[in-house]
Amino acid sequence: MKGHLYKVTLEHIEDAKGLPIDDNSLQFEARNHDDIFKIVEMIKIKMDLEEADAVAFAVGLKLFGEVMLKNRDVELFKQFKPHMTDFMKQLKKL
Repeated sequence: MKGHLYKVTLEHIEDAKGLPIDDNSLQFEARNHDDIFKIVEMIKIKMDLEEADAVAFAVGLKLFGEVMLKNRDVELFKQFKPHMTDFMKQLKKL
């Protein structure tokens, strides 16, 4: 598959009670047809979100969307596709 290759790292820093978590992380590589860094910058400019929220939203959306595209035959994704298409159209209008 062509596209940009990213390494994603998620570190669990503290639990729901605010207690520190020692050495718990996920790391994986993911491809995406878009430049996620450009998308993040666009979301920061176009949406009235705190910076951390804009980054989390953009990265999460792009990772989710690419998994949906890659696995378009999964029934749950088939059912969700029209909603995702509408959402992306609205997002692109901003």
